[in-house]
Amino acid sequence: MSPPKKHRSALTRRSPRQERAHETVAVILDAAWLLLQQGLSGFNTNRIAERAGVSIGTLYGYFPNKQSILVALARRLLQADRLAVSDALQTAAAQNSDPVRCIVRALFGRHRQDAGLRRTLLGAYLGAGLAADDAEQVRAQVAMMAAHPGWPLAGRSLTDAQLFVISRAVLGVARALTENAEALPASDQALEDEAVRLVHAYLAVAAGGASRAASASSEAKTPSSAARMSGVP
Repeated sequence: MSPPKKHRSALTRRSPRQERAHETVAVILDAAWLLLQQGLSGFNTNRIAERAGVSIGTLYGYFPNKQSILVALARRLLQADRLAVSDALQTAAAQNSDPVRCIVRALFGRHRQDAGLRRTLLGAYLGAGLAADDAEQVRAQVAMMAAHPGWPLAGRSLTDAQLFVISRAVLGVARALTENAEALPASDQALEDEAVRLVHAYLAVAAGGASRAASASSEAKTPSSAARMSGVP
């Protein structure tokens, strides 16, 4: 999903179309990431351009201000999160491991890594009015996982509400690892174990409910034995 029109001009000036332009943008973002690791106090477009080895005019050709660079870095971070989760699902299938544990571990690990930078970048991202974009990206990846043949209950449909509840429950714990890691009540391993237990228990209940609903629907459509014997259609 693209950001609302009113936000687009504030985020980028032009999109890179040629390979060379993509390389320039990547160099700018790499330099910005390295500077951001030193703190926000020295994070500005002049220093980023200098670190990237490009002119300030070139930088402004792609990014109107440092806020737009923070948003671009946030997008790159979130994309890396999605790739890590997808890779975990593929690894679980290849190794015949529990896909739920592999995904939870990957997700929690990503949120533990560079927690301070992640807080800064997600703050800029959501502050730019991109909460709906974030929600859509999460929804799309959850739907992809649910449809994957290696996922528990593959082939059985969960409702949108069920997918939302279980994914947000786990994502909420993951984001707590970023937002308030020092105050968490348990070790990383204990949190991982409980999150895995939660997902499996929820999926089992959801699957049971779906099976009961399907059975009830089938029974409602099938005439009873007594009705058949009495000739009632």
